Amino acid sequence: MRKIFGILMIICLSIFNCSKPTSSFSEKNDVSNYGFHGKIKSVKSELFNLIPEKDTFRIGEKINGMSSDRNSLLEFNQLGNLVSSKEFLTNGNVSEEIIYTYDINSRLTNRKEIDNYGKGSFYDNEFLYNSKDSVTQWIISNKDFKRIHKIERDENNRPIKSEVIQNDTVFNTYSVKYDLNNNAISENEFRFNDIPVKLLARSFNKQNLKEKEQVVEYKTWDTLIYENRYFYDKNKNLILEKFIIENDSTYEEITYDYHSNRELKTIRTTPKGNYKYFTIQTQKYNEKGDLIENLMEPSDGKPKTVWKYQYKYDSSENWIEKVNYKDNKPLSILKRTIEYYQ
Repeated sequence: MRKIFGILMIICLSIFNCSKPTSSFSEKNDVSNYGFHGKIKSVKSELFNLIPEKDTFRIGEKINGMSSDRNSLLEFNQLGNLVSSKEFLTNGNVSEEIIYTYDINSRLTNRKEIDNYGKGSFYDNEFLYNSKDSVTQWIISNKDFKRIHKIERDENNRPIKSEVIQNDTVFNTYSVKYDLNNNAISENEFRFNDIPVKLLARSFNKQNLKEKEQVVEYKTWDTLIYENRYFYDKNKNLILEKFIIENDSTYEEITYDYHSNRELKTIRTTPKGNYKYFTIQTQKYNEKGDLIENLMEPSDGKPKTVWKYQYKYDSSENWIEKVNYKDNKPLSILKRTIEYYQ
């Protein structure tokens, strides 16, 4: 399944390893994180509404972004690292812009976020590394604000502790412990060093696959204690997750099915328990990993809602058109113009 990552933000915040390729165009870079194939230079996306006409439709006017479909421009360097991301309004004005800066070793050193839609506010994200190309500090700042994430690593370069510091005060602390197989068996979050926020203990099976999580969350109104469980097939594919298990009958169940090429085929999310109302969601993907259907089934007998997506691909197997339907009615089309490095 293709996922759009937060371009290192989620990774850094979770104190996992942050590094960049230093030589040739790599498969593990921002291009692949976005689900693209090939040596991509830029991707321009434009969203238009659709006007139904008998058994077909015609393209209408450009519209502002909705959901994950945006009027945007992504630009990559020759190593596959994102250097610029812009989102546009229908009048062509830039509403949001992110600029990425790298050092001579292709490590991300700065990520500047500019909000042109409001008052032109911005955030600078600065990253500092150790000799093993892993992040040790992440500094977020603007003219009125500064927050520092300090990441401590062990002799194996594994992140074991992170402190979030603002105005010389440690607001949050994250700690991680590992087993002999490098599996993260505990991840704990504290406020002001010693007030627990979330405590998580994790176990793994003989194949080093995550099997169970025991979680304690300290909320202002209550303390939540629950489990998450994970099940796999003989090919080590995740086939079942049970989330927030309060007892044997109350939890959220997520099942997974796969194509023969091991790409994700179906995700089905079903709340289990004595709920007065709930919705079952089923997402279907094609063999390229693109979402082709999103089905919402209310438990109260009301009509289902079906979103469908049809794609047109270029010779590099990147889609260049996506048509969105709701209950078989065409709504919008997202067109992509993709430029490649020669």
